[in-house]
Amino acid sequence: MAKQILKVSEKDFFDQMGVFFIGFVSQYGYDRVLSVLGRHMRDFLNGLDNLHEYLKFSYPRMRAPSFICENETKQGLTLHYRSKRRGFVYYTMGQIREVARHFYHKEMKIELVREELLFDMVHVTFQLTFDNRAFTMASLAMTREEKHLPISASVLFEIFPFCIVFG
Repeated sequence: MAKQILKVSEKDFFDQMGVFFIGFVSQYGYDRVLSVLGRHMRDFLNGLDNLHEYLKFSYPRMRAPSFICENETKQGLTLHYRSKRRGFVYYTMGQIREVARHFYHKEMKIELVREELLFDMVHVTFQLTFDNRAFTMASLAMTREEKHLPISASVLFEIFPFCIVFG
């Protein structure tokens, strides 16, 4: 097996395969798709599910994972990864870290907080630590805009999670 020949752990092998994958897909033009998923790393992570939905048109048998961000701060966020495919945790960590480095010029630390199997679904919680100043800027802009609305913008976002707001 490759990891035995290379004399690396399974974790390191799959992590580096995730890093390599970003360079590999870039050779085939997918780097342009990845680069427009968001202006900031937080936007990219929030748009991953939409990217996978788009890719299902080209790859109909794809079993796409799901990503949910929460507890966002200016130092990072908590990322939930769910997939029916097992064994991709470290691969995913390598991909996310390489996207941060390659497209957003950010160093990212990823900590595996919890991994559990729920029915046929793998649910993993990661703590991502990176310079997330975009969160602070977005929060300040939203706070300023909310002052002019007769109701809180968060109420609208809860009622209409997929809406467009023009300022």
